Amino acid sequence: MMPSFPFLKLPFLAIQNTVHHMSCTEITELSMCSRRSKRLMQSIRHPGLTDIEITIDRLRMYVTLKNRMEDCLSWSIKTELEVESFRHLYRDDDLGGVNVKVIKFNDSCFLIYAPRQPENFIKTLVDHLKDVFKLPLTVYFKLTEIENYRRFLPIFPVCYRFFFYGIDKISGEELQFIKDNVVVEWWAEYYTSEK
Repeated sequence: MMPSFPFLKLPFLAIQNTVHHMSCTEITELSMCSRRSKRLMQSIRHPGLTDIEITIDRLRMYVTLKNRMEDCLSWSIKTELEVESFRHLYRDDDLGGVNVKVIKFNDSCFLIYAPRQPENFIKTLVDHLKDVFKLPLTVYFKLTEIENYRRFLPIFPVCYRFFFYGIDKISGEELQFIKDNVVVEWWAEYYTSEK
């Protein structure tokens, strides 16, 4: 058996230099190991990363760490999954009180199976990424056949950029509710159906 390496006991500059050579996946995985490792990752600047992008619509939910236009690390959150997919189970976790199954597709792409209340897991993941990487949020919220869309609003109470697509008819009161409950720091666009 290989002895463990006392990474967290190294001097700070050695840890920082090592972390700067890690991938987004490795940094995120390390930050989830313990409170101590999370605090350590929070104290290190992570150059190159620009924002956390959230996409929510009826068919898909994504959380992505971005390096400008490039995806650095991506999670696809599904509420329905074929049994065949579980052959590739990477990890069975309890994050933020929500039990999820994580399937790893490659080094930077994960699928998360959260059959009940995916919004709780997404919020936990986004909060963790904001704590560790200190990045602004870009949100693409597509209100098409989403039941009880309000349950997703606590995920992003404050975001840097917000793009709202109301393809189904939405009342003026509902649109105002969204505007009142999502603080946009820089840019917002609201596309609504005229039907």
